[in-house]
Amino acid sequence: MKQFLLTLITFIMAVSVYAQDAGNNITGIWLNEERSAKIEISKDGDSYSGKIIWLAEETEKNGKPLVDKKNPDPKKRTQPILGLNILSGLEYSDDEWRGTIYAPKAGQFADCSIKLKGMDKMQIKVSKGFFSKTKIWTRVK
Repeated sequence: MKQFLLTLITFIMAVSVYAQDAGNNITGIWLNEERSAKIEISKDGDSYSGKIIWLAEETEKNGKPLVDKKNPDPKKRTQPILGLNILSGLEYSDDEWRGTIYAPKAGQFADCSIKLKGMDKMQIKVSKGFFSKTKIWTRVK
């Protein structure tokens, strides 16, 4: 009986460590489907977040940096898109991450779920109300 309990405890600990490691598989730099931005996803306390670290077009036609002009908060409409946090509160459970995504082009927040498709592809399902859209991002590094 003691041997069984020891084996069971060891198994539970191993599964727990594996689940924690699997949750970290999302970290890294990802290129969005449109190939217009790179997003770095990192651990942020008990969850994960992602910020824009590269843009194919970083400036407006007038040479000024792109800003978050459609943000629902008027105070944030002058913040640069480069460096903007667009993924937040991502928590890992049952082989996927769930949290919030922000689309600066639309100035909208939405729920999202993310699943890895291998180590270098990520499927992001964005849901707002009854509507959803799925995108594929590719790992850069």
